[in-house]
Amino acid sequence: MRIPSTLVAVLLLLIGLFAQGSLAPAVAQAPASTAAPGSTPATPQAEAPAAAAQPVSSALPREAMEPVERLARNIENAEKAIQQLKELEGELSRLRSEVERIIYDSTTTAQTLRPQLEEVEKQIERLGPPPAKDQPAESATVVAERARLGTLKANLDGAVKTTELAWVRAKQLIDRITVIRYQLFTRNLLERRDSPLAPRVWRNVAEHRSTIEGRLYYYGGDWLTWASRVSGWLALLGAGIVAVYLGLRLGLARLFARRLAKRDPSPSFFERALKAAWVAPLRFVPPAVAVAMLYFGLGSLDLLFSPWIGLATSALGGLLVYSASAALLRVCLAPRHPGWRLVPVADHTARRILLILEAFVGVYVLDVVLVELARALYVPLSVTVVKSFLTSLAFALLLVLLVLTPFVPQTGPDRPVNGHAYVPRPVTLFSPFWIKLPLATTAVVILVASVLGYVALGRFVAHQVVLSGTVVAGCGLLYLGVRAATRGRADNRDLIGKLLENRFGLTDPGRRRQISRLIELMATLMIVTAALPLLMLQWGFSGADIRDWLKALLFGFEIGQFRISLARILIGMALFTTLLFVTRLLQRWLREQVLTQPRVDAGIANSVDTAIGYAGIGLALLIALSYAGLDITSLAIVAGALSVGIGFGLQSIVNNFVSGLILLVERPVKVGDWIVVGNEQGNVRRISVRSTEIETFDKASLILPNSELITGRVLNWTHRNPLGRAVVKVEVAPTADPESVIAMLREVAAANEDALKTPGPVITFDNFSSTSLQFTLRVVVGDVYLGGKVGTELRVAILKRLRDENIQMVNAAYDVHLRDLDWVKAAAARVAEQKRGADDAPRGPNSGSNDNA
Repeated sequence: MRIPSTLVAVLLLLIGLFAQGSLAPAVAQAPASTAAPGSTPATPQAEAPAAAAQPVSSALPREAMEPVERLARNIENAEKAIQQLKELEGELSRLRSEVERIIYDSTTTAQTLRPQLEEVEKQIERLGPPPAKDQPAESATVVAERARLGTLKANLDGAVKTTELAWVRAKQLIDRITVIRYQLFTRNLLERRDSPLAPRVWRNVAEHRSTIEGRLYYYGGDWLTWASRVSGWLALLGAGIVAVYLGLRLGLARLFARRLAKRDPSPSFFERALKAAWVAPLRFVPPAVAVAMLYFGLGSLDLLFSPWIGLATSALGGLLVYSASAALLRVCLAPRHPGWRLVPVADHTARRILLILEAFVGVYVLDVVLVELARALYVPLSVTVVKSFLTSLAFALLLVLLVLTPFVPQTGPDRPVNGHAYVPRPVTLFSPFWIKLPLATTAVVILVASVLGYVALGRFVAHQVVLSGTVVAGCGLLYLGVRAATRGRADNRDLIGKLLENRFGLTDPGRRRQISRLIELMATLMIVTAALPLLMLQWGFSGADIRDWLKALLFGFEIGQFRISLARILIGMALFTTLLFVTRLLQRWLREQVLTQPRVDAGIANSVDTAIGYAGIGLALLIALSYAGLDITSLAIVAGALSVGIGFGLQSIVNNFVSGLILLVERPVKVGDWIVVGNEQGNVRRISVRSTEIETFDKASLILPNSELITGRVLNWTHRNPLGRAVVKVEVAPTADPESVIAMLREVAAANEDALKTPGPVITFDNFSSTSLQFTLRVVVGDVYLGGKVGTELRVAILKRLRDENIQMVNAAYDVHLRDLDWVKAAAARVAEQKRGADDAPRGPNSGSNDNA
């Protein structure tokens, strides 16, 4: 069974507490010279060594005291300088808060005074201009009122200008404070110390070793003295922490085993990301509860006093950071559950990366705790430099180990990528290059900066690898989760697409894909917006500056005469998207509930649907532009300036657009009509802004500009109604009785079910001659598309009746005209002569039988 690192830390701390009995005598025997000169214990009960209380000046001559006093003055000046530097940072923060208060007060005051100034100006306008020299003078009351209002206006105008000037000066002062703070940050960051490789640095560390050990024993013994008085409560606290920690761990382990056993052994990325979203926080709960119990328990026992309170806060906070990072890393790499691994690497690669990253976070926590310990013990600068160098060296070595780790891809169940099976790439030592190159560069920067003496810079870069890397990794996981919800897998189905299809009935795959991409873009922008302030805080920017920049970015900043507000733009985009979505829902409801056949004509339904779509888009665009801060009057001016170009360059497009509007309003052609344009005919399928789509009877699409339907000649078979007519022509022999033929045709028309009875069939006797009688049968059908079918049925029925009633149809008569009769006569004479010659020839004995035959 693997013992968690947090439990090990807690047990080590408890072992240290119970070892106080053996450590206290050693501390009591420590020489007094090891304590900090002039230092006193943190608690009133702890007594300083006696040697520290004896005056040194009474035992030494004046000549020997001068260097000591000079050193004392120098160290006091140095401490004062350091304190002033610390106070300068705090003073700058306090001053910035006061200046921001001035800005708020000046803005509030100006907003209060401006309406009063406007009211006074209106009153002055009501009085009118003062009379000229040649005009009668005003009354004394009017003159006094004008003077009073003028004085009041001057005072109010001066007050407003004063507040505006105070606002401008306060803004300038904030800019100066920001510059000073960044200069201090840059100076501290780029300050060069002695190189940690210099021998004098290590000699200085060796010289101060005994002093540091003495202080540590002194303060540690004092804390253990107080802890020995509450040893029973400490033991109870430790047992409670261990019991709660193990109980939570075992309960969560059973929960994870039961929940994961019910899942698919080959989960999708979305399922793995969803699992990581709830497993990682639960993994963090046991160590967080244990650390919180330890912290508040020590506080309730009065064991968190100076200088240990700062160290305890840093140590327990470091344990929380380590526990949270370890939980996140274990969920992402999943060394024991390859099927739930978010990072697709092999098992041994995942274990090695996990070990390196946990060690990296552990070094970071150790560095933070050592910094606080150095502050508590007042260690010399050389010791701090060596400590920072060693931790930076550990950071660099861990980065090098991570770079030298081959990222072997995960094998096993294929993970489809865009519908294709995952094909692993050849693994090299430095692949993937886009990850390992920045890591190697960072390791080199940390090493070079630390060796050259820029210890603060190396430590800052190393810490950014942990802090910024954690933020980037978390945002990357969120982005992958968003992509898993908006991008399709092998079956091209995603969570957002399923939701749009099931909840909103959006069956068009292209439209669903567009909405999914839009949601992905908005979610990505939200992730970036949330990550940038966190990264800027880690990079040294102050929270007040980040807040001001975000406020200016979201609520408006000026570029020339234009004021741009990102928040208003985003809200405008959201309004446009929402109104467009509502318009589409309204169109869908109308199509399915109101504009349905046979309740409403298809052409009317299409016109209403298209008009609502255009109106919704236009309204959404106007509202979004207005809310985003774009002046509509300026847009009208720009449109007027572009009217000349539209009149020349876009004339045909505008003509087609206006023609499309006329088609929708006047409706000479509507969707579903059967029209004939030139040599083409077909059904109108769609009328858009620029063109009309016609589907011919050959199932081809004819795209026709709208202007041709307005300005050209169009034959519309279904403009007023869908009625049509079938025409059948009949010719019979001249011996037939016309009345019998007409009666037969009327009976045939009446027997057809698709021929309308009202208006009834029309039969005409068109013509007669010596060869034929000509009749025409015309019937009206309810649907023009049935004309061909009805004509065929009528012709078949007429043919059967003509045969049944023995009415002869017309036989075709042909006249043959021969031009060369002499040639015909000669040919006929030759044929006759040949016939006679055959008849005169002698016959054989069987000729009689042949003749008889």
